[in-house]
Amino acid sequence: MPSFVFMLRGKINLSRILHMEPRPRKKGSYLLTLDDGRIIPVHEEVIVKYKLRSDMEVEDGSLQQWILEADTKMAYDQSLHYLQYRARSRKQMCDYLVRKGFGKEVIEAAADKLEGYHFLDDADYAARYIRDKKSGKPMGRRRMTQELKSKGISEEIAQTAVEGYPEEEEREQALRLGKTCAKRYRDLPAEEFRIKVGRTLQRRGFDWDTVRHVLRCLQEEEERQDRS
Repeated sequence: MPSFVFMLRGKINLSRILHMEPRPRKKGSYLLTLDDGRIIPVHEEVIVKYKLRSDMEVEDGSLQQWILEADTKMAYDQSLHYLQYRARSRKQMCDYLVRKGFGKEVIEAAADKLEGYHFLDDADYAARYIRDKKSGKPMGRRRMTQELKSKGISEEIAQTAVEGYPEEEEREQALRLGKTCAKRYRDLPAEEFRIKVGRTLQRRGFDWDTVRHVLRCLQEEEERQDRS
């Protein structure tokens, strides 16, 4: 969404508001017509906040502040719509607003406001992400950390979230995946079987210690079956 800052080219001292009218098809937005012919969009919150009225004189700095607030409000409203589908990290939200054409200052202001109302919360987002992943296909802590970081979550927050996925539980998930792989590759020679299962586990983000643990468990289970 392009900003209206381009309207403010040139040095301006004082301008007078001639009249205000609702902006067509933009609920809550108004157009201020100034005595020099310029038309400035502002949100109704700005009108109430600064007690704007016709015949009022305003400074150039005030106009720029109103435009910033109008753009921020617009970005904020679009962000709420974007959040209706699912939770987002701060980076995901900022990237979305960049695609919508908002400038950096507006994006940061909107993101700060969203965080202030807890609509954006990277720590909560990361914790929910880990819980969702644990209930889905088996995945290692390393892979989860990498995915969180790819979504803009900081290293510190990602590591804290992964603490909610204990190593013992990770090993249980890895063994569950290993047993599924064992059924798929059971007719392969022993060495090829180990390679196939190991690579599958590593692709899902399990570290080598966990992979070795799973391979050892599978081997012990096979030996027990052979003895029975």
